[in-house]
Amino acid sequence: MHSLFLKIFLWFWLAMALVAGALVVSVISTRGTAGPEKAREFADHVLSLYAANSARVLEEQGEESLNRYVSELERTAGLRIAIFDERITPLNDTSFPAAARQLARRTLRTGQPQFGVTPRFIFASRSVTSAKGKQYAVVGLMPRTVLAARMEPIDLAIRILAVVLTGGLVCYGLARYLTSPLGQLRHASRELALGNLGSRVPDTLERRGDEFSELAEDFNAMAARIQGLVDSQRRLLGDISHELRSPLARLNVALELARKRAGPDALDYLERIQLEAERMNEMVGQLLYLSRVENQMGARMSALDLTDLVRQTVADAEFEASAQNRSVQLRSSPPLIVTGAPDLLRSAIENVIRNAMRYTAENTVVDVALVAEKRDNRTTALVRVRDHGPGVPEQSLDMIFRSFYRVGEARDRQSGGIGLGLAIAERAVRLHGGSIHASNAPDGGLVIEMRLPAS
Repeated sequence: MHSLFLKIFLWFWLAMALVAGALVVSVISTRGTAGPEKAREFADHVLSLYAANSARVLEEQGEESLNRYVSELERTAGLRIAIFDERITPLNDTSFPAAARQLARRTLRTGQPQFGVTPRFIFASRSVTSAKGKQYAVVGLMPRTVLAARMEPIDLAIRILAVVLTGGLVCYGLARYLTSPLGQLRHASRELALGNLGSRVPDTLERRGDEFSELAEDFNAMAARIQGLVDSQRRLLGDISHELRSPLARLNVALELARKRAGPDALDYLERIQLEAERMNEMVGQLLYLSRVENQMGARMSALDLTDLVRQTVADAEFEASAQNRSVQLRSSPPLIVTGAPDLLRSAIENVIRNAMRYTAENTVVDVALVAEKRDNRTTALVRVRDHGPGVPEQSLDMIFRSFYRVGEARDRQSGGIGLGLAIAERAVRLHGGSIHASNAPDGGLVIEMRLPAS
């Protein structure tokens, strides 16, 4: 069966058939046939009324009117009535089994209602005294299925419940059958979007033999292609960055030699060349580090004290910031343990703090806070870094973590950034199963929050 359309069609067809079958079974099982308890109910509630009316019609209007009344009663209510006097003589035209005469005799003798049940009918008789003081025996006959058709509320509830449960079970199976592969595809696509390029749809989905299996094959082929392209790009970036180191080193040597031989007029140009060479060297170094971060998916993870790591990083940053008329302070640091690679986490936190130091105004403080958050019975470590700089335009908040991205004039090359620090931080945090988010503070400045799963 290779068509999803055919599967859905057959599932709905089967659902309708099963619901109809459940309805038939419930009707048969709850209908049954009326027994003695129905006969007693019939005599007490139905026959008593018609017996009194029959006696009144007989004495007031005669036997002809009685026959018309009985015929009309049989036509409209399905009830046949025979009236016997004290001598057990029938007073209306009807053909009743011999059991009816016996019931009438017992009723007149005992004065109590009598009952009889055959495979097809229920008999009931009761005595009635007319207004003239005469005593009659009225025998009623009704098919057992007619009485049983008067369904009790419990029987109706059973039938409805049987239909609802059967339809619900079949629809549940259909829903699970259709949504299960969608859930697997959604999980794999989310993993791929989060950077897990090795995410694939399980082989069981490829073996279904329908449109979902074809979609799974296409998804896996797409994921493999994307992984190959990204891996090739990373290798190329790493190789180029590595190869640039040698000519840069030779360039620095040549600069030193040129500085010794050149006259005073060339010194400004040589200084400019050296500045650009240093910037290029810094960029190559960060590119190499970014390449190592992206390729450390299998980095050795271990339990580490995040509180101590943040404190050390803040202390190093404060020493550096003091020479720039700025300050870095740790506002809160509860004890928190995370699982991760110490070097990668230190690099992520350090790059975010350095970015804040670069753009915060002079004589201001870069605030660093470590907070424990409770979400869905899980503890999350939140590292919040806030500067007092110009902030970032709202439309650029989601893009500052891209490689080489800068925001206009406020964050250009003259400020010292090359657009890789936050990209490195984002990669490192994501490799630890965390997330990073940027927002503007209400009173100015940029706030970057890094969330990591705590142990």
